[in-house]
Amino acid sequence: MPELPEVETIRRELKPIILNQKIQDCIILREDVIAHPSPKTFCTSIINEEIIDVSRRAKYLILELSNYKRLIFHLRLSGTIALKERDAEPERFTRVIIKLDDYQLFFKEPRALGRIYSVKDEEKPKVLKGFYKLGYEPISPEFDFKYFNDKIKGRKARIKSLLLDQNVCAGVGNIYSDEALFRAGIRPLRRAYRLKTEEVFKLLLALKDVLNEAIENFGTSVSDYKRTDGTNGSFQNFLYVYSKENKSCRKCGAKIVLKKIGNRSTRYCPKCQK
Repeated sequence: MPELPEVETIRRELKPIILNQKIQDCIILREDVIAHPSPKTFCTSIINEEIIDVSRRAKYLILELSNYKRLIFHLRLSGTIALKERDAEPERFTRVIIKLDDYQLFFKEPRALGRIYSVKDEEKPKVLKGFYKLGYEPISPEFDFKYFNDKIKGRKARIKSLLLDQNVCAGVGNIYSDEALFRAGIRPLRRAYRLKTEEVFKLLLALKDVLNEAIENFGTSVSDYKRTDGTNGSFQNFLYVYSKENKSCRKCGAKIVLKKIGNRSTRYCPKCQK
């Protein structure tokens, strides 16, 4: 499931190649992935527009277009974006094809849960309300101890649930919440208000470290995620708990535990995490 490091990898790989390319055509192969505007007007809203920047916000990839337009991709559980030559044929699970001057972008989504939005100026469609309510990203300077502590202090929710809250930790999902909690030595079932000041600080640093290391390693490929050239990321080689249930902890040898917290699978070490 693409999280902040995976989307950032895609952004970094696309930007130097597609910058200043013009959108020549748009082909929709599955209409329900177009969230805004209607599929009938989506393509006409972006054709002939130039890509002037490639940015990201949390788990959203954004193509900044000419005429104050933005093309926003929400990859959700299994979405990927493949960069292909102009004559490449659509691959399996390709939902939308965007043809540029010299390349094609294939938006691929096996589960068809990902969405694409075309937005103009200051338009804020209701279907994108989550985008406009995002909190700070842990890798940003604004995500400091005061911000993080203020967001979680006094909260009775389990700390894992708060890390998944995009109003608290924008861009963090199951992979990096599990890994950050392991690094900080905190069990995901702990209630947030029970965390000590030093534990909050350790978790803050763990979040920043694990996300930055994952970006340096081109993301985590444990399911559908691929880089823009179809290759895997490599951070899965450095995971301690995510997808490691019933395996021995690399630090202490205890068996990694799998639990459900708020309908989300969570992994932790019963010895290393208090």
